[in-house]
Amino acid sequence: MNQNFSDQDIINKDILEILNLKNLPNNKKQEFYQKMTETIQNRVMAKILDGLNENEKEEFTKLLDENDKQKIEEFLKSHGVDTAKLMLEESVIYKTEMVGLQGQIKPKGE
Repeated sequence: MNQNFSDQDIINKDILEILNLKNLPNNKKQEFYQKMTETIQNRVMAKILDGLNENEKEEFTKLLDENDKQKIEEFLKSHGVDTAKLMLEESVIYKTEMVGLQGQIKPKGE
Protein backbone atom coordinates (compact mmCIF):
# COMPACT_ATOMS: atom_id res chain seq x y z
CA MET A 1 0.00 0.00 0.00
CA ASN A 2 1.61 3.23 -1.10
CA GLN A 3 -1.26 5.50 -0.14
CA ASN A 4 -0.62 7.95 2.68
CA PHE A 5 -3.39 8.63 5.16
CA SER A 6 -3.93 11.86 7.05
CA ASP A 7 -4.77 11.88 10.74
CA GLN A 8 -8.37 12.64 9.77
CA ASP A 9 -8.44 9.61 7.46
CA ILE A 10 -7.21 7.40 10.27
CA ILE A 11 -9.85 8.79 12.61
CA ASN A 12 -12.77 8.72 10.18
CA LYS A 13 -12.19 5.76 7.87
CA ASP A 14 -12.90 2.15 8.63
CA ILE A 15 -9.74 0.26 9.53
CA LEU A 16 -10.45 -2.38 6.89
CA GLU A 17 -10.62 0.31 4.22
CA ILE A 18 -7.35 1.82 5.40
CA LEU A 19 -5.66 -1.58 5.38
CA ASN A 20 -7.19 -2.46 2.02
CA LEU A 21 -8.99 -5.45 3.54
CA LYS A 22 -12.57 -4.60 2.63
CA ASN A 23 -12.84 -7.78 0.54
CA LEU A 24 -12.23 -10.13 3.45
CA PRO A 25 -14.99 -12.69 4.02
CA ASN A 26 -17.53 -11.47 6.59
CA ASN A 27 -16.45 -14.02 9.20
CA LYS A 28 -12.83 -12.79 8.95
CA LYS A 29 -14.01 -9.18 9.21
CA GLN A 30 -15.95 -9.99 12.36
CA GLU A 31 -12.96 -11.84 13.80
CA PHE A 32 -10.71 -8.85 13.04
CA TYR A 33 -13.15 -6.37 14.63
CA GLN A 34 -13.54 -8.61 17.69
CA LYS A 35 -9.78 -8.83 18.24
CA MET A 36 -9.39 -5.10 17.65
CA THR A 37 -12.14 -4.30 20.16
CA GLU A 38 -10.64 -6.61 22.78
CA THR A 39 -7.21 -5.04 22.32
CA ILE A 40 -8.57 -1.52 22.67
CA GLN A 41 -10.66 -2.43 25.72
CA ASN A 42 -7.62 -4.04 27.36
CA ARG A 43 -5.55 -0.93 26.70
CA VAL A 44 -8.25 1.31 28.16
CA MET A 45 -8.51 -0.90 31.24
CA ALA A 46 -4.74 -0.77 31.70
CA LYS A 47 -4.80 3.04 31.47
CA ILE A 48 -7.61 3.23 34.00
CA LEU A 49 -5.78 0.96 36.43
CA ASP A 50 -2.53 2.87 35.96
CA GLY A 51 -4.29 6.03 37.12
CA LEU A 52 -5.60 4.51 40.34
CA ASN A 53 -3.86 4.00 43.66
CA GLU A 54 -3.88 0.57 45.32
CA ASN A 55 -7.06 1.18 47.35
CA GLU A 56 -8.88 2.52 44.31
CA LYS A 57 -7.73 -0.44 42.22
CA GLU A 58 -9.10 -2.81 44.86
CA GLU A 59 -12.42 -0.95 44.98
CA PHE A 60 -12.64 -0.85 41.18
CA THR A 61 -11.84 -4.56 40.89
CA LYS A 62 -14.64 -5.37 43.33
CA LEU A 63 -17.06 -3.31 41.25
CA LEU A 64 -15.96 -5.15 38.13
CA ASP A 65 -16.51 -8.49 39.88
CA GLU A 66 -20.02 -7.38 40.87
CA ASN A 67 -20.61 -6.34 37.24
CA ASP A 68 -22.81 -3.39 38.31
CA LYS A 69 -22.43 -1.09 35.33
CA GLN A 70 -24.01 1.89 37.06
CA LYS A 71 -21.64 1.66 40.05
CA ILE A 72 -18.68 1.22 37.69
CA GLU A 73 -19.69 4.31 35.72
CA GLU A 74 -20.18 6.31 38.93
CA PHE A 75 -16.77 5.21 40.21
CA LEU A 76 -15.04 6.16 36.97
CA LYS A 77 -16.82 9.50 36.76
CA SER A 78 -15.95 10.31 40.37
CA HIS A 79 -12.28 9.62 39.56
CA GLY A 80 -12.33 11.83 36.48
CA VAL A 81 -12.12 8.96 34.01
CA ASP A 82 -13.70 9.65 30.63
CA THR A 83 -14.01 6.17 29.14
CA ALA A 84 -15.41 7.43 25.83
CA LYS A 85 -12.38 9.69 25.39
CA LEU A 86 -10.00 6.87 26.33
CA MET A 87 -11.69 4.51 23.86
CA LEU A 88 -11.38 7.09 21.09
CA GLU A 89 -7.72 7.79 21.90
CA GLU A 90 -6.84 4.10 22.00
CA SER A 91 -8.78 3.44 18.79
CA VAL A 92 -6.79 6.10 16.96
CA ILE A 93 -3.52 4.78 18.40
CA TYR A 94 -4.43 1.23 17.37
CA LYS A 95 -5.38 2.24 13.83
CA THR A 96 -2.20 4.31 13.51
CA GLU A 97 -0.13 1.34 14.65
CA MET A 98 -1.85 -0.94 12.15
CA VAL A 99 -1.19 1.51 9.31
CA GLY A 100 2.45 1.74 10.41
CA LEU A 101 2.81 -2.03 10.53
CA GLN A 102 1.26 -2.41 7.11
CA GLY A 103 3.73 0.12 5.74
CA GLN A 104 6.55 -2.11 6.96
CA ILE A 105 5.24 -5.16 5.12
CA LYS A 106 6.50 -5.33 1.57
CA PRO A 107 4.58 -7.35 -1.00
CA LYS A 108 6.59 -10.06 -2.76
CA GLY A 109 8.69 -8.71 -5.57
CA GLU A 110 9.30 -5.25 -4.06
